Amino acid sequence: MSKIYITEPEVINVHIARKILPSGWEIVEGTTQFKGNDAKDCTVLLIRSATTVTSSIKNTFPDLKHIIRVGVGVDNIDMDFCEREGIAVYNAPGANADAVSDYIVGMMLHALRKTYLLTENDVIEWNRFKFTGRSMTGRSIGIIGFGNIGKQIFNKLQGFNCKAFFAYDPFVKKEDMPEGISYAESVEEVLRNSDIITLHVPLLPTTKYLINSDNLGLMPSGAILINASRGGIVNEADVISYGKHHDFVYVADTVEGEPHVSSDMIHAKNVLITPHIASLTIESDDNMLAVALDNFLKGKSMNKVATAVA
Repeated sequence: MSKIYITEPEVINVHIARKILPSGWEIVEGTTQFKGNDAKDCTVLLIRSATTVTSSIKNTFPDLKHIIRVGVGVDNIDMDFCEREGIAVYNAPGANADAVSDYIVGMMLHALRKTYLLTENDVIEWNRFKFTGRSMTGRSIGIIGFGNIGKQIFNKLQGFNCKAFFAYDPFVKKEDMPEGISYAESVEEVLRNSDIITLHVPLLPTTKYLINSDNLGLMPSGAILINASRGGIVNEADVISYGKHHDFVYVADTVEGEPHVSSDMIHAKNVLITPHIASLTIESDDNMLAVALDNFLKGKSMNKVATAVA
């Protein structure tokens, strides 16, 4: 009997996993510390974002052949180690795009209308004019990373009468961009031309601190920057410093070193932080699990390791 170890059964729907997996699979409900006497002979690991996989994983799972990531990002997995050891990694690209794009559009409106400033006293004193904001109509939207989520954002903003759309993605050809989007040649071009910028790129050495003091100043006054990708894509110290002297709002759904958030970020007046919730809908959770397991069962590993499904 093949055994699969689930590290986060409190957030991974074990009932759905049992329904999807064919007969002959035994599920071990474990922890992010890989505890449990039944762990040793598990060949498959099913994880979410709170689990970190390093080379030491072999000490607990000596026969590990597969890692299934319920989600998209795999920066919590040592991919070089997996490549060397022949461990296949599976994820769920596109499965959370609907939920994340909903979040992005919602936070755009939240920031534009200044509802993030609301306090109980504002209601008591009926303090209306504190919330004089701006309309989505007439705004220029910049999308950095035009994959599944970026495309959904563009589609969902149709009908808001936005002034223009700019998208930068070196992996998308100009001719493949949908009508109505200006193809940007650089991140700087997007920043320079957009009132609201949303980031949708993986955290790689080439995207580390993609947004920093060198390019923040390119944004127009009153700009809104939204990061629902990974914390390290934006230099937080630079954002805090820039926000002290400029009309600017930074919306962060993920931060460097999460779940630990720097006190400077928490207390910065121009920064809105949510605890990595963009993809958290019931539908998205179930879909990410289903897509990740389906890719596993079909042998569609993201790192192209040729490992037969046990």
